[in-house]
Formats: sequence, structure tokens, C-alpha cells
Amino acid sequence: MVEIDERNESPAPLLRILPGNSKAVKIRLPLTNRLLKRRISIPVILGLLWFVLLITGPLFIRIDPNRIDLYRFVEPPSLNALLGTDENGRDVLARVLAGARVSLIIGFSSAAISLILGTAFGSFAGYRGGWLDNLIMRFVDFSLAVPTIIIILLVAAVYGAGEFQLILTIGLTGWMPVARLARGQVRELKEMLWVEASQSIGASSSRILIRGIMPALGPVLFIAGVSELRRAVILEATASFLGAGILLPNASWGNMLTSAQVYLLTAPWLALAPGFALSITLLVVGNFRSLVATPRLKKKERVA
Repeated sequence: MVEIDERNESPAPLLRILPGNSKAVKIRLPLTNRLLKRRISIPVILGLLWFVLLITGPLFIRIDPNRIDLYRFVEPPSLNALLGTDENGRDVLARVLAGARVSLIIGFSSAAISLILGTAFGSFAGYRGGWLDNLIMRFVDFSLAVPTIIIILLVAAVYGAGEFQLILTIGLTGWMPVARLARGQVRELKEMLWVEASQSIGASSSRILIRGIMPALGPVLFIAGVSELRRAVILEATASFLGAGILLPNASWGNMLTSAQVYLLTAPWLALAPGFALSITLLVVGNFRSLVATPRLKKKERVA
């Protein structure tokens, strides 16, 4: 029987041959332990609190973000409206929280699509190699040459703008970088001795790939997933700012910034509120990415 030593710190697990006649490959690799055992920094804790605030905010701010009250035209921040009101008398705080819901839904959904497709295609191409690997990678190179925002604008022109269109477009155009990353890691891992030992005892290629190599990709895929989340939030805000994403009266940080352009001098809080929320969210997502990326880079530097 083959067992994976979970105490190993290398990207690929360490193989140990155990007595027994079974040809099964027994893999015990709780990669999440490496994340849980690391000291959680204050920026990460603050980032988690920020996401909790965005998610639970509407439970405490029970104000309709689309409710129009022309008597409250562009009111400055006050106790009645903590972040003021916009040109239609709508509560800015309620709309910022509604925009957060849109950004997080689109971000996580499209990142999940990119992660699943990229991992599948990249792992398959890296493990099989040959002409199929070259075909997939040439398609990836060609697709990466086309700006995603151009595709979003084309989809909006043909099928209309909306949340569903954004999720599909961002997700289906984001798996290529994940595939390249997964392919490189799989090509490196499949040359390890534990893979050769698993093959020598009769383990199938699919079993080695799914039960052995895929779990070892955990930290790398986490980094890729967080990067895709950040990319999706930026693209959603950009598309909504250009009128190809979330359309008014529905709230989005992007279309809130568009509406605020007219009032930059007279009512700067209309732009500061969504701009601050977008900036902090991107900063928090970047901190989560560095939680895994920085230790891996330091480890590679020590090895070099």
C-alpha cells in the first residue's frame, strides 16, 4: 500500500511504501493544515471583518436601495443617511451594500467557473502531454491575447447587459491563466518518485491525477482562485461603469461611480463611498492571496 506522508513540506507529497498486498493508493494529504497552522495576521482579520460587514450589512440597514425620494436630493452624510443620498434621494449606504452583494456574487460565481474549467483543462493537458497539450496551450495563448472587456462589451451589445451575462463571460474568459498554472504544476509533480511508485503498483492514471496530484495543487489553486475573484470584481465594476454590466436602477459600484461624475465637486461623497468600498475590497482580496503566495515564494528562495 502507498501512503502519503502529510508531514512533508515540499509541493509534492513524500511517498512511503507500506507492507501489504493491496494495489490501492491511499492518500492522506490535509493540505489545508498548512493554511490553518499559519499565524493569522491583523490585516487578514480586518479583511474577514470587512467581508462580514458587506454580507451582513443589509440585515441591519433595512433601506430599499432603489427607493426614490426627490425631497432628499443629494443630501450630505447625516444621522438619517450615514453616507448621504444621491441625485434621486436614494440612500448611498444602502446602495453601496447592494453593490457589494452584486460584486461578491459575480466575483465568486465567475471565479468558481474559471477555477473548475482551468483546473480540469490544465491538469489534463499537463498529465497527458503530447499534441493534446500543445493544442490546449495554443488555444490558451490565443485567448489570452483578446482583452476580456472587449468580449464583455460585445456580449452586452448582442445579448444585453446583466448579472448572468457577466458571470458567464468573466468565468468563461478567466480559466486560461488557471489552466497554464495548473498545467505547469502537474508537469512538475508527475515527474516525482511517488507518481512512478504509484504507477509501478498498478494505480491508474486517473486515480493518480485525481487522488494524488490534484490535492497537491491546493495552495496553487487557492492563489489562482483569489486572483480570479479580484479580476472578476474589477471587470464587473469596469463593465458597469461603461454601461455594459449592471444597469440602473440596480446598484453596482461601477454604475454608482458613473452617476457620481456629475457631482464630483458639489457632492464628492457620491464617488468616495463606492470608490472606497471597491478599493478596500481589492486590498482585502490581495491580502488573502499573499497569505499563501508569500510563504511559497520564500520557500523557493531558500531552495534556490
